[in-house]
Amino acid sequence: MIIINGITLPENTGAIKLEPSSLLDKAVVKYDKEKDVLVYSAEILIECFQEDGMTEEEARDWFSYNTLRTGDYVKQYPEFIFEND
Repeated sequence: MIIINGITLPENTGAIKLEPSSLLDKAVVKYDKEKDVLVYSAEILIECFQEDGMTEEEARDWFSYNTLRTGDYVKQYPEFIFEND
């Protein structure tokens, strides 16, 4: 059993975890068992990037360009929820 931010995943999961996990695990809000993917809060991820030294604009750009778009090319890539939309 694997536990990320209080959420339990099976040992044999193929779900991809964003790195660095020490910074980004707190943005995990759910595990979708049927799809075998982690679900992250987009807003919390942006806050994590800011904690790592980015401005809000840089963090939003980084998320849009480097994080969100990767899901188009990688299987079992995390999904994201947008609370402020």
